[in-house]
Amino acid sequence: MAATGLVALALHLLMALLNGVTGDLLQRVEVPLFAFVGGRVNVSCMYDLRATGLYSLKWYHNDTEFYRYVPTETHRPVDIKPTIKFQAHEISRTETLVTLSITSMTTAASGEYKCEVIAEHPSFRTETRSAFMTVLDEPLSPPMIVGAREVYESEDDIKLRCQPEKFPASGPTPSITWYLQGRPARREYVSPYRDEPYAEPAGATLHVPASQVPRVGGSVEAECLLKLGSFEVRSSRTLRVRVRPSSYLSSYFSAAEMMSRPALSTLLVVGIVVLVRWNI
Repeated sequence: MAATGLVALALHLLMALLNGVTGDLLQRVEVPLFAFVGGRVNVSCMYDLRATGLYSLKWYHNDTEFYRYVPTETHRPVDIKPTIKFQAHEISRTETLVTLSITSMTTAASGEYKCEVIAEHPSFRTETRSAFMTVLDEPLSPPMIVGAREVYESEDDIKLRCQPEKFPASGPTPSITWYLQGRPARREYVSPYRDEPYAEPAGATLHVPASQVPRVGGSVEAECLLKLGSFEVRSSRTLRVRVRPSSYLSSYFSAAEMMSRPALSTLLVVGIVVLVRWNI
């Protein structure tokens, strides 16, 4: 029984060694979340088979093979199968990374993109990883900023609305982020915008007291960012607030009120001495 157990353990260790369970062969697959009809994206498959050797690397779209690399096939190591959904081109290939360019995409190019690597003899261990990409009909357009005025008074409320130029009939909705002077606007300044009480948010409203703007010099840059996956588009408006002279006077008197009475007395004496000296 003891000998049988040792044999079983040895076989288990041998299979583990052959199958390479001590490390991943296929390390990473990079596929964009979104693409656009007629556009171009890159997909990459990163692996580490330097210890065992690579038998083959394949790419699949919805389980249909469209790319194959077999190093041992000297006459045709790379085979790319044509498809009406998109065109594939090999950009680069190293011992650890294969990158393809996917171009001329149609909406049918949406789906799962899977990379498969197979180790050399004797293990022929196989690993796969995949990611899903959605191909949209139209690219993103810069968002619309509605409600901006040329000049605001300090007592006004600045209220702007940002929304996509076109609302997608279906598919993912881009995220909207407001920025002020290049920084994300404070949460209390931003709220969702809905056309109807129970509708999904169609945009985002920026609501800022105009009295906050003079603190940064009488104007502030408001920017709306539309983001979908790695794609970004933006629009901006410069918000100007008229600063009244009274605000400078009030600031002067406020500063004077902060001074102590002895300090004010000293300031008055110095002023009188100056006037007498210069016969004013």
